[in-house]
Amino acid sequence: MDVAQEALEKLSAAGFVFHEVLETRDDLPPVNVASYMGHVGAESGRHGFLLAHDEKDLGSRFNGEWERLARDSGLFSTGADGQPEFLIGVDVVQDTSADGESQSWRWVRVALADHWDIAGAGCTNGILGAGANNPAFIMMSLDGDVLVHGGYWQDGIGANTVSHPARLRELREHAGRIASDFDWLELETRQWAERWLAHVTGKQA
Repeated sequence: MDVAQEALEKLSAAGFVFHEVLETRDDLPPVNVASYMGHVGAESGRHGFLLAHDEKDLGSRFNGEWERLARDSGLFSTGADGQPEFLIGVDVVQDTSADGESQSWRWVRVALADHWDIAGAGCTNGILGAGANNPAFIMMSLDGDVLVHGGYWQDGIGANTVSHPARLRELREHAGRIASDFDWLELETRQWAERWLAHVTGKQA
């Protein structure tokens, strides 16, 4: 699938080097399913960090804590050039027209550039959030074993991680809802959710 030029420019501005848009592989959870990890509790191994909104140098602190979490959790793989690589959930359509309702969320393989800024440039331009220091993103390791979710809450901003998403009941149940009930999502996403759910259920049988 092609990716909108606007999405490429936003990724570049945030300090990410675009490599490719992945196909809707059955062994990788759909972006819309993975994003639901925000509803997974600590009893499932979810952990991360939270920074108060009035934290000094909030953006820099967030970026530093995110990088530490990403490295410790195993989000990064080492690319051929030595740079960290991982996947970001991106709406590759980027339809911002007045009546634009088209969304097509896909995993995009990227690498970290030498200089990057999630909390600032990435959140401000909308590719990783909804304004400066207002993160809203989902990331995944290349093998699909690690998810990292960034969010904004009443008491602060932060990011959390979980491993082996196929084992999480909450994500499997959400995949079932997407496949059967979410008629407003594109057909390809609903079919992807159905195939992923069948894939992980079959492996667990």
